[in-house]
Amino acid sequence: MGLLDELSDSIANTTRDIGKMAQNAGDMTKLQYDKKVKEGELIKLYEKLGRKYYEEHKEEELEEIKEIKACELRLKELSDDIMTLKGGMACPNCGALVKTGSKYCSACGVKINDMFEE
Repeated sequence: MGLLDELSDSIANTTRDIGKMAQNAGDMTKLQYDKKVKEGELIKLYEKLGRKYYEEHKEEELEEIKEIKACELRLKELSDDIMTLKGGMACPNCGALVKTGSKYCSACGVKINDMFEE
């Protein structure tokens, strides 16, 4: 076998190896993506189960339920503070910003009854 034949075989083998590496990299990327998607689905399923459990047990005195209620209260306070800084309050129907003095919510159309006279 001559030098050119050896060089040709070497190039062919290298090309085949590079092709396999590229295929493996593509397979790895797809598998990693599929794994991330499944992890996201699993998180959503846990959240769904947790919400269902919470709704069924929210009157119980479990520490975790107390923490959730405290967190929900704080989130409402923070949302109210944000709305105040924006010059209004949250619509009691849809949560959109209702500017001070407005009679109706511009997002959902609900009538605002003395909302700002508290």
